[in-house]
Amino acid sequence: MEQIRQRIKVIEVNYKITKATQLVATAKLKRIGKRIEAIKPYYSEVYDTFHQLLPKLENSLYIKDKPIEPKKTLWVVFNSSLGLCGGFNSNLNKMVLPQLKADDEIIAIGSKAVTFFKNHHKTVIKEYLNFNINSTYNDSQDIALTLMSQFNDQSVDSIKIAYTKYINTVTMTPTIIDLLPIVSESKETKGSLVLTDFEPSPGTVIETAIPLYIGAIIYGALIESQVSEQASRRVAMENASNNARDMKDDLLIHYNRARQGAITQEISEIIGGADAQKTSS
Repeated sequence: MEQIRQRIKVIEVNYKITKATQLVATAKLKRIGKRIEAIKPYYSEVYDTFHQLLPKLENSLYIKDKPIEPKKTLWVVFNSSLGLCGGFNSNLNKMVLPQLKADDEIIAIGSKAVTFFKNHHKTVIKEYLNFNINSTYNDSQDIALTLMSQFNDQSVDSIKIAYTKYINTVTMTPTIIDLLPIVSESKETKGSLVLTDFEPSPGTVIETAIPLYIGAIIYGALIESQVSEQASRRVAMENASNNARDMKDDLLIHYNRARQGAITQEISEIIGGADAQKTSS
């Protein structure tokens, strides 16, 4: 009975922790969820504008007519810096790991990404450990500038982003996107696009606006990753709280059975003692 009582106390403490973490994650999810709705129009407009420009460009460092087979890829992997979020980090990292080549390099967002890839002896060239739900567009510009520098110097010939895409509060999908080079539309698709005149030339526009495009993609991935992290943590802590409650209920049943058994045994001993006295008298 004492062992069961001690286990119940431990489970009650764990339940309080997981329930509190669930409530905090829910509050953060509501807060940062509003930012996704705010940036979607901007994100979509930047994307649409660039894809109107792409068919007009030729011989650009950033544009390719068809997908390439990269020799060296720079990966930007978004993880969390805190735990208690279920499979949020592991699901994404397990998707990225088999695709890494020997010469590939990683920019790790979040301490969990740093730890995971260093433990697997991968090259992490830069670490960002302080991103959270308060991060802004300006915070993502340092990553964008690093990517631009690496690609312009031809240190890498491909850049990919790995993050967790937010679908809804219970569905998050690990996603990998090719950031650079940008694959242009096919000739058939080009003919169906709306004709647009650009001033100055499309080449000048896209060469100067590429940092804006990359920054928008990075910021969008950052926000989606943050929302997915909080949603994953909320779901994980809700499940943990439910499991703790179920375990406590089961232990209470065992405790009551043990207590009832002890009471029954004591009554039996008292009756047995009384019968023994009557027999002896």
